[in-house]
Amino acid sequence: MLARRLVFPLCLLVGPLLVIVAGTLHPDLVGDGAAQLTTIAQCRAWRAIHWTFLFSFPLSLAGLVGLARVHAGIPGEDAVRAGLIVGTFSYAAWTVIVAFMAGAGWSLAQAFTTSDPGMTATRAVFLFDMIHPFALATQRVAGFALGLSTCLFGWGVADGKALPRWLGSSGVTAGAVAMALAAAFPETTKADQAAFVLPVLWQLVTGVVMLREGLTAVRGSGSAAP
Repeated sequence: MLARRLVFPLCLLVGPLLVIVAGTLHPDLVGDGAAQLTTIAQCRAWRAIHWTFLFSFPLSLAGLVGLARVHAGIPGEDAVRAGLIVGTFSYAAWTVIVAFMAGAGWSLAQAFTTSDPGMTATRAVFLFDMIHPFALATQRVAGFALGLSTCLFGWGVADGKALPRWLGSSGVTAGAVAMALAAAFPETTKADQAAFVLPVLWQLVTGVVMLREGLTAVRGSGSAAP
């Protein structure tokens, strides 16, 4: 009982918080492939930033499992369950671009900046330019799916009434905005990347609410004990 009330909310708090920290520290990648590889190579924290992203994803998913458990057997269960399934797909797609940038992106950047100008550097840029669009495509679908997942979670929270109703309505709104940004803007734009912002913030707020209610329940049960 203690684990369900505290561990899952903590996961939903720490996971999104790590995403926010990593996203804040992530440098802007602008220009052509050569310029982006140069930026990557100059960022000493590049791999740490992306590993922070990668470690945050399972924490966030674990927290969302806790949110689904809260709504088991009550109105809104189906919507929350669907949100968990779509959210799992979203994080799987998001992992593709983050893992690519942490591994291949970093290796290509090192090859581009440390090799003598010539075929090695040219090949590094060529490979990056060929593979990066695929990774960006997974980012775009991940943003859309995370928005849809947030809408479904918000719908379930509003119907279930186990958590504050404003949390449900804000989830639906945040998810709808995220879906619109991912659908309307190309994957190479900042607007498309912004699709992740509101859903992640909503998860963070939800984690805080769940943790507060969990602590209240634990204190209540402790005071009621003989």
